Amino acid sequence: MRLVKIYVIVLCCLCKTGTAQVYFSNRYDNFNNGDITTGVNVLGQDYLIYGCAANSFSLYSMNLGVVNSAGVRVKNKTYNWGANLFAPNNSKCIINSPNNFIIGGSRFYKPDTSLAFLWRFDANLDSINYAEYGFINKANQVMSLIKDPTKYIYMVGWVDSLYKDSDILLIKTDTLGNEIWKKKIGLQGWDEYGWCIKMSSDGQLLISGNKRVHAGASNGAYILKADTSGAVIWQQHFPSNQGLAATALIELPNTDIVAIAGKGYGGNTRVQLIKVDAAGNLIFNKEYGPYTDRAEPYSMILNSHDNLVAVGQNYYPSIGGKVNGLMYEFNQNGDSLFSKEYAIQPGSQNYFRDVVQAPDNGYVFSGFISPLFANGGTGNQDIWLLKTDSTFCESNVSCGYPTNLVSLSEVENRIKLYPNPATDNITFKFETTFTKPGTLTLTDVFGKTLATYSLKLTVTPELKINVSDLPNGMYHYRIEQGGGGKSLTEKLLF
Repeated sequence: MRLVKIYVIVLCCLCKTGTAQVYFSNRYDNFNNGDITTGVNVLGQDYLIYGCAANSFSLYSMNLGVVNSAGVRVKNKTYNWGANLFAPNNSKCIINSPNNFIIGGSRFYKPDTSLAFLWRFDANLDSINYAEYGFINKANQVMSLIKDPTKYIYMVGWVDSLYKDSDILLIKTDTLGNEIWKKKIGLQGWDEYGWCIKMSSDGQLLISGNKRVHAGASNGAYILKADTSGAVIWQQHFPSNQGLAATALIELPNTDIVAIAGKGYGGNTRVQLIKVDAAGNLIFNKEYGPYTDRAEPYSMILNSHDNLVAVGQNYYPSIGGKVNGLMYEFNQNGDSLFSKEYAIQPGSQNYFRDVVQAPDNGYVFSGFISPLFANGGTGNQDIWLLKTDSTFCESNVSCGYPTNLVSLSEVENRIKLYPNPATDNITFKFETTFTKPGTLTLTDVFGKTLATYSLKLTVTPELKINVSDLPNGMYHYRIEQGGGGKSLTEKLLF
């Protein structure tokens, strides 16, 4: 008996509506010198940004800012500690409330020697308390932190001794900042680095980063799961030729884990998306974009349509060294739905470090702009915030994002397919009605129409399709409502 199994994959996810959207692409300068932002969070109705500012007092000071919904910086504060260099955590900090948040990071008091820190601030960006952690006379660098639902904070990064041996650094404190323990995770002769930490749905720790034989070229994504005492439960390594770290990971609602990295090809990289199940078993390892670009992801979120949005940058060393901000949207099956590059100053170096979905369902990308004077760049290295609409466009003019589809959750609520696996027939059951008649068109992967069916949707309908003559493979279906009504495109895998 022939069995047909169907996977529904949403290709695109949002209708562009008449809802008013806010757009801005702004630079923010502090001391006419170098500025970097490493993360952005929603803070009430505003956006909290944090990073570093170079000035005459310190190489890099801690810099905090609040930008309102119109893109105006309404608060800004810099903390200087003489010759110390502050490196705040990447991506999201801990937001306890609109009046209280915690940033992690590292304070370098010698070129290769640092301590990890937790720094608590209020809504006015005033310091509430500060504490330091780590192994003495080593570089302790924190890249990510989380707070569990109870009373503990976990920080991840790496600990290094003059670049001779690096291990993942894992620190546990209570919510007041009192250290409970600190640990190294790593093997002798190997370098391991932690970039992102999340809490799994079963209360354990998920960590992503990179791993390599010490000083070797076979570097690549590293994903592990540990319990709350720091003991490793499982680990997976994905080496490549000069690959990049898995800088971000997300646990999906079904407990699968997706990490974003850069697969190496001897100096060039492609965006890499890795998916494993809750036990660490590989589901897929996919690549995106041309081989000629060096694509470097940095952060990733799950948006309101259950799709993955990743940001970073694309390097173009052969074109005057320019760098463009880069974003990708993927569905949970690893299909690339949309990608786009951005630059506030074309020809210069435009970096993304983080992204957050805005209250209006648009996106705020945070990063920095470093002008290339040889390419006509102007100004200093400044903080850069870009606000787009929900289709990643920089204005109300379409930027090519497919716009006539609905989200995965809406699809699941509106259309049921059964049986799955099927024997000879597939039944479409529509849980909602359209206002006008429509059609369902079945095509192969090359776009060839296999069949078209009329849909009379005045009552809750069912449509039965015989698939017994179709070979195993990937197929598409498109549902359209006449007269400018609703439309939906999906993929089927038989």
